[in-house]
Amino acid sequence: MTSAAISCKKSNVRLKIFAVLWILVLLNFIDRAALSISMPFISEEFQLSPEAQGWLLGSFFWTYLLFQIPGGWLLDKFGARKIVGGAGALWGGFQLLGGFAMSGAFLTFTRLGLGATEAPVFPAAAKLNSRWLPSKERARGATFIDAAGPFGSAVGGIIVTGLIGITGGWRWAFIITGGLTIVVAVLYYLYLRDTPEEHPQVNDAERTYIQHDADVADTSDGGALPRANDYLRSGSFWALWLGRLGWATVWWGIISWTPSYLSTAMNFNLSSLGWGTFAVYAMGVLGQLVAGWATDRFRANATNYNIVMKTILAISGVGTVAAILTLPVIENGYVALAALGVAVFFNQFGGIYWAFPAWLAPKRQVGTVGGVMNVASSLGGGFAPVVMGYTIAATGGYAGAFIFLAAAGGLYLAGSLAIDFNRPLATARHKGIDGVQS
Repeated sequence: MTSAAISCKKSNVRLKIFAVLWILVLLNFIDRAALSISMPFISEEFQLSPEAQGWLLGSFFWTYLLFQIPGGWLLDKFGARKIVGGAGALWGGFQLLGGFAMSGAFLTFTRLGLGATEAPVFPAAAKLNSRWLPSKERARGATFIDAAGPFGSAVGGIIVTGLIGITGGWRWAFIITGGLTIVVAVLYYLYLRDTPEEHPQVNDAERTYIQHDADVADTSDGGALPRANDYLRSGSFWALWLGRLGWATVWWGIISWTPSYLSTAMNFNLSSLGWGTFAVYAMGVLGQLVAGWATDRFRANATNYNIVMKTILAISGVGTVAAILTLPVIENGYVALAALGVAVFFNQFGGIYWAFPAWLAPKRQVGTVGGVMNVASSLGGGFAPVVMGYTIAATGGYAGAFIFLAAAGGLYLAGSLAIDFNRPLATARHKGIDGVQS
């Protein structure tokens, strides 16, 4: 092979960038899963009621919510490398500190810190998606990163139950996973660059490949950025936000209460609990990968993106709701696992939402738009465990909690179908010669 041929072959640094980010997101979800997996043991040690368990499980999301928009703004201003590298080290520290908690109140404090410092991660993924991937790879990039969530929850179940079994308690699970997160955050900072132009290993061929196609938002406006009021007047923006709220309520409700449901309602022991949660959440990984592959493939051959996206999202919403509605009448633990797995499979098609900011918002606003979208995720994550905890305490069972999740799935479906994928989320309004905004 000639030197000219070699020089024309594009580097694949973008794949390595997303691989490192994937590992960090994986640890993000293992850290989160440590609490829900350990909850049967923590609730016994600290004598926590179902209501108190719900508040503890949801506490992470309240600071996660508060720091979404500031985190997205910081990402747009300072870049993903600095913000997430530092935040990763901090959240690893809070996770590690949780292993030393002597009360439910102190453990809640560490979860609040964990939520605040994890807030920039997914907006950072959207930001990197807009800078490091061509438009035709956006959905696969988004679902690849988002798939680390259910996969982290899946392997987290095995890892955390294994650590509990080996060490005889839940505390070392927090200490070990927190320490590992700090190490990976440092590696993330050392390797990542915010743009391909800044990375010394990216060649001209890869830069050209990344930049050769445009997104909807890149061609719609002559450089003027939409303002907050422009987004607030956009029906697609609100549809995106409400759809994400419904999606997150389902996902975090399942994540938060599945271990307790399997343990108390289906009588799973420690070993079965680990493998059971693995089976459920692993279906989410499969759902993410199927949705990402199908979306990029069908979008590549379509001119009307609404048809492609709404078909995929309709399948996701209907499949999620149908599977959840079977749970209240199921009495066999293995059948319950199958139904939960199907629900998670279809729900995790929603991972393609993380491609939407890169597709539908200007590149200079992707971090902020992603942060605002993740406020909806945080609200769903904050409310779902609490509402389910009170419902379980009031009824003495899980049927009412599952009906609540099915209703949230309906909101996810309705919001997703109302997004216009052929236009930007918002466009800047300009003043005409008469001074009136148009």
